[in-house]
Amino acid sequence: MTEEQRRSAVTKAAHEAFVELGFGKTTTAVIAAKAKVSKRAIYEFFSDRTELFAAVICEHRHLILDLPRPDGEELPVLDALVKIFRLDIDDEAELGREAILNLIVRESVQFPELSDYLYENEILRSREELVDWLQGQERNNRMIVEDPLICAGMLMDIVFGALLPRRRLKHRPDRAHRTVEIKKRLEIFLRGTQTT
Repeated sequence: MTEEQRRSAVTKAAHEAFVELGFGKTTTAVIAAKAKVSKRAIYEFFSDRTELFAAVICEHRHLILDLPRPDGEELPVLDALVKIFRLDIDDEAELGREAILNLIVRESVQFPELSDYLYENEILRSREELVDWLQGQERNNRMIVEDPLICAGMLMDIVFGALLPRRRLKHRPDRAHRTVEIKKRLEIFLRGTQTT
């Protein structure tokens, strides 16, 4: 394997292990076995498990938000939000997003230092990128945003609150139905921001 192939095998194996076992139970030995490399090979690329966890999140963060948006994009605001929050992805990508969101939420609660690391090293900048987008929409007179930081938080709560239910559901909601529901929530939010 080339160096790039080994690194890719390590991050892929780490992703599988972190999703399956969690950060606490994932060892370099487990990752090495899954990647079919030596433990030493892992340390050629990553100084520790935290850095490896961050690399896994970084590699999959495109599943969380599609930001920044292309320059000059003139989609209606609702359509842009559908794209930003990846509500138009296929079933396979949806499963990948669900896994990465659950991983971030679960591990951030159990290991707050992971969350700190992700934000301090700007691996996760979802809220900040959304704030930038909202400010751009306001500059272009496409919406009125009283407080971009609060609006970004509200939008994330609207979407991710629906994607990550806080209780076990007896029946998993139909993906299409959930997407329609999220779009309705976004429409209500946008009426409150006086979009143009």
